[in-house]
Amino acid sequence: MRKRFELAFNMSYLAVIWGLVIAMRRNRNRVPPEQRQTAARFEEAFTLLATGDTAHLALRAVSMARGEERGYLTWRGRRASLIGLGEMATSITITLFYVLSLDAWRLRFRRSWDGFTKSLLGLSFVRLILLATPFNNWDKDETPEGYGVDRNVPLLAVGASEMYLMRREATRTGDRTFRFLSDAMAASFACYLPVILWARRIPQLGLLMIPKTLAYLAMAFRVYRDFFSGAAQSVETGLQARPGCDSLEGDSEPRHDRLAHQ
Repeated sequence: MRKRFELAFNMSYLAVIWGLVIAMRRNRNRVPPEQRQTAARFEEAFTLLATGDTAHLALRAVSMARGEERGYLTWRGRRASLIGLGEMATSITITLFYVLSLDAWRLRFRRSWDGFTKSLLGLSFVRLILLATPFNNWDKDETPEGYGVDRNVPLLAVGASEMYLMRREATRTGDRTFRFLSDAMAASFACYLPVILWARRIPQLGLLMIPKTLAYLAMAFRVYRDFFSGAAQSVETGLQARPGCDSLEGDSEPRHDRLAHQ
């Protein structure tokens, strides 16, 4: 029963997220000219999110169908876990998702790349390096205890910083879209943090990945509505170019307990 529910939820999620991505691409011409750069960044971000999650969930579904002892690929005598490979893909794409959403924030509010935002790019690069190390054990079904937490520290720092930046500028300008995105990010990380820290000891915490996934869907719906549906609010309210700013437009849980994102 649990596997059937998980499969149904995952496939429904992929159908919805890809439906939104396709709708964004088809409705690019509805985006007002002054919003197109920001909208393009979000379209790229959610396309990456959907791509990584498709790899993760599709390989996970194949592994579940083949059984515990057959959920592997063999290449040149080396065996790799299907679940591990899928998790690697979504770990990379979620990192890039936050890089692109940071650039969307910068364009929306006409900000330049300053020392703080460049440090967030640096943390994202550190995260990608950590994902490339052999300590991840992508060839196995379970993350080594401790390292799953370590590799998520940069992502958590970037996410928390983006939430702060989005909320600060949304409050200053009255931007309801980015206020919503900040709240959804906060909800997703609030669900993810207990999974990272304690799901190995309390497997039931893996269920928190469901509301975490729904938070990303809520973000995608809001971005589609406010940028691509043709009924967007005015985003220029309160946005003023500042001197020195651009003139541009404003894991430590067992892998088998995960449902969507890394």
